[in-house]
Amino acid sequence: MTQGIEMFGEYYFPIRTAALSIFTSTSYMDARYRDAFVRVGDDNVSVDNNKVESVPMLISRNGINIKFHRASVSVLYSYTAESYADALNTETPSANGSVGVVPSYGLLDVNASWSISDHVSIRLNLNNITNEQYFTKRPQFYPGPGVWSSDGRSVNCSIALKI
Repeated sequence: MTQGIEMFGEYYFPIRTAALSIFTSTSYMDARYRDAFVRVGDDNVSVDNNKVESVPMLISRNGINIKFHRASVSVLYSYTAESYADALNTETPSANGSVGVVPSYGLLDVNASWSISDHVSIRLNLNNITNEQYFTKRPQFYPGPGVWSSDGRSVNCSIALKI
């Protein structure tokens, strides 16, 4: 059974020659097993009221956008709460890493763009600025047990030409 709430809110501030907006996209989910069992060896073990694996209680994306003439900057902070990798809600990671807690993490991204003309624009993305080391999942099967580690800091720049 999953109970929760999801919301999106944005507030826009017009400022003479600029525009500013702040936003949040947040979900709170309480996902728990009801009258459920899992097989462990030759036994059926109750997981009643355990948290459902891979469902963090809180996911929140919050940011600010600023536009000034042909330039814009966006700052985004994303937070994902911890979750479990298995229905037994195993706390301590196994030797192969397939079970255990998936820790919470927060990421900070900044994106900027500038329209040089109606036909040319430049975009710069700085992702995971704080170089947060995190992982999002503990797979038990394909591509093999362990963790799905995520990228560290990354930077990319693009130029768009409209013909």
